[in-house]
Amino acid sequence: MTAHPGAEGRAERSWAERRSLNNAFGEALAYAFEFAVTPVLFAGLGWLLDRWLGTEPVFIVVLAAFGFIGVCIRTVYRYKDKVELEEEGKPWTRRRR
Repeated sequence: MTAHPGAEGRAERSWAERRSLNNAFGEALAYAFEFAVTPVLFAGLGWLLDRWLGTEPVFIVVLAAFGFIGVCIRTVYRYKDKVELEEEGKPWTRRRR
């Protein structure tokens, strides 16, 4: 016998909210890691190319910028896909004939 009717629903809702929060935190951490590591990897590749070709900071700067811009563009497309998925089937997204 439960002390309060409907307590199971509140516990389940709390669990779902915590799970959603944990998923969002993990996703944000993955995005932050990607923002930090990708340009560094590209800059490292640029450093190797610069040493091999004798062109000091050219490839480091170009490839680091390329990596950062690529991560930014990828993040924009991920966001757009998430918004479309979230709004799928909503009344304001239905097309009129």
